[in-house]
Amino acid sequence: KTKELIRNKASELGYDLNLMASGLSRNKTNIIGVLIPAINSHFFSLVVSGIDDVAHPAGYRVIIAQSNDSYLREQEVLRMFSATRVDGVIACLSLETRDVTHFDKIRKNGIPLVLFDRVSYQVDCPRIEADNYDGAMQAVSHLIKTGCKRIAHLAGPMESRVFHERARGFQDALKNAGLPLYPGFLLSTDLSFKDTQEAMRLWLSLPEPPDAIFASGADSGLLITRMAREAGIDIPSKLAVVAFGNQPANEYIVPALSSVEMPGYDMGQSAMRFLLNEIDEHPARLQTSIKPVQLIIRNSSFR
Repeated sequence: KTKELIRNKASELGYDLNLMASGLSRNKTNIIGVLIPAINSHFFSLVVSGIDDVAHPAGYRVIIAQSNDSYLREQEVLRMFSATRVDGVIACLSLETRDVTHFDKIRKNGIPLVLFDRVSYQVDCPRIEADNYDGAMQAVSHLIKTGCKRIAHLAGPMESRVFHERARGFQDALKNAGLPLYPGFLLSTDLSFKDTQEAMRLWLSLPEPPDAIFASGADSGLLITRMAREAGIDIPSKLAVVAFGNQPANEYIVPALSSVEMPGYDMGQSAMRFLLNEIDEHPARLQTSIKPVQLIIRNSSFR
């Protein structure tokens, strides 16, 4: 009778006693903690979907937390994951993160860790990255082939490897084509609405403004396109635009926005497979996986 009462109460509270007992006996919770900068991002939603599609058949459940690109929030989430006794963590660093000792603590606590997208090479764990350098090279080379010669780049924070690699690809594409990088045409920003607006106002006020802009963020590309149209600038004849990061809105705005598509779903699947190997104590020989990206050419850059 007591067992039945306990079982009924557990059911009422939403607990699965079989899962709980199994987890406690094996010192496992079968829970994976996933830390992303923003839940409302199309890219990160694809990553989470890929993670879950590998985790669920393997018997794991996924809990998701967002850092809102805050270093302090990131630390809080990792402490929560550790207290929850998750079996592993998959994480993308926040834009504010410079010191990664909190990730080292996760490893020292015996919790397997995989980093993706914005990663740190100071943390000894598997990493999944998009080929940011090649994506930038593809985008800028495409702009050059269409006849653009005064190409500007709205970059992200250079302290982040992701945005550093995109900026490096941008600069190398110009160099390979024998084109100059004009003063003020490479701006490091936080890719916020405010920073994007200020960058556009600066560029559009120049006697000779850019004839093309490569934006390092998907949302920034959309805003640049809107601001150019509001200023009466024809896209793409007067200004061509390509953004790093593809999302559904890119296809439906006028003109449709050219973009570098990152394989979010595939990155999520690979991250979870790496984590399963870490959990099973069969670490991958290859610590870093670089995923290819694809340039999708639409009307915003097609001349």
